[in-house]
Order: sequence, then C-alpha cells, then structure tokens
Amino acid sequence: MSQVLYINETRRDEIIAEAALKQTPVVLTRRSRAGWRTAKARFQGLDRQDRTVFLEHPTEVDGRTWPTPVAGELFGVAFRRGHKKCLFNAVVVDVGEHSAGDATQSGFAVRWPGDVQELQRRVYQRACPPAGRRLEVRVVPGGTPTDEQQAFNGAMEDLSAGGMRIRCPNDPDLETRQAAKIAFALGPRRSELTVDGTFRHSEATADGEWSLGFQFVGLETSPEGQELLVRIARIVTDFQRAAARQRQPRLRSRRHNR
Repeated sequence: MSQVLYINETRRDEIIAEAALKQTPVVLTRRSRAGWRTAKARFQGLDRQDRTVFLEHPTEVDGRTWPTPVAGELFGVAFRRGHKKCLFNAVVVDVGEHSAGDATQSGFAVRWPGDVQELQRRVYQRACPPAGRRLEVRVVPGGTPTDEQQAFNGAMEDLSAGGMRIRCPNDPDLETRQAAKIAFALGPRRSELTVDGTFRHSEATADGEWSLGFQFVGLETSPEGQELLVRIARIVTDFQRAAARQRQPRLRSRRHNR
C-alpha cells in the first residue's frame, strides 16, 4: 500500500471541514529572517462561501514570541488524522477577529488549500539504511554558501519523513535549533537530495563518536518541498521493507530449529 496519498477535491474539502469542526491541533511552519520557525495552534473554523480557513494565533514557541502573520505570507500546515498526517501550504488572507460558531476569536484566515497530501504516519517512524550500506551525509550549518567552510560529513544512522540522525567522528558543537542544509544520496549515481533542517540534539556513542539529530523543516510550504517529502517518505518505506526482508530468514530459521 502506498505511504503517500493524493486527495481529490471532494475528499480534500471533507477533511478540512472535519478538522475545522473538531478544532484539530496543527503545527505551523514559516520562514523568517532568523530561519524556519514552528509553532502549535488549532483550527478555529471555516467560511465555505469565502473559501477561507481560520487558524488560532500561537503566542509562544520555544520561549520566543510568534510574530503576527502578514497578509500574503505563506505557511506550512500539518495535522494528524487517524493513522495519517495531512499537509498543505496556506496563504494568509486576513489577520484579526472572526466569528467561530457563537464566539468571536482572534486568529488569522488562510486561503482554502488547493492541494492536501496524506502521508501514513508510519513514514515518520525512524528507519535505518539496510545492513552493510553506508550512506554519506553532508551538513552545512547555517545553510548558506558562506557557511561552506563549516560543513562536515557523516553517515546516516536513520531517516524518517520528519528528520534524520547522523553519525560523526567528532562533535561539531552546534547550537540547538541551529539551521542547516542536509544533503544525501542513496548511491554514487543517484541524484542528491538537499533538505532544510534544524539541529535538535547530540549524544556521545559508546565507540567515541557522536550521534546528531536533525529535524526537517519547511517541506510542506511549497510544491517542490512537498515532492521532496514524498521522495523521502518512499525512501523510508524502502528501508522498512528491507528491514522486514532481513528479519524473515531469521524467523524461518527459528521455526526450522523447533
């Protein structure tokens, strides 16, 4: 079964209406001068006639003030729906108070999404590359050409649609939430994928190396990013299937020994 679902217009509208009715929690992503920022909020309602969706205005994220949205600004929106995760990009059309049922709430309105993607939440679980396969990863802290001198290489430990863990021989001494460009390929003749990310954590390993965790950001904010997310989700699925195949001989061997 495919881990990525493309939703037709009728089903899309049903999903958005249901999320608005239930005031489903969402994660918002936006790009600022300081880099990618995320925050948690909720659906507040919708206006079918004006084709707008109302979202709650987050007040704080990681201890920082969430700037007021600006008309025309582009957001990435992600929310859970059962065993799937829904994603779309949204353009801000209005900021201020609006009617939500019998109450008046403060938030902002976004244009009704043109496309909504559904991904199986399974692809957000960590999956390791197949045994014996080393996948090189290049990280550029800061993510700009002027930061190339600080770039370093490592090996992919695991991958999910939400991020990646990398094994490095030395600690690059990154700051939490520091932006980075992460590039990797599945082989010497395969095209390279480059993803925006933020550094989340590091820990020393038993063999004296370092394990670094990165979160992917901004993929849902553009058609190009969404396509990249689909490609990553398919890679994760391939890793999961390879792991399942590797387990099957061991299971057969145990049954035979009985």
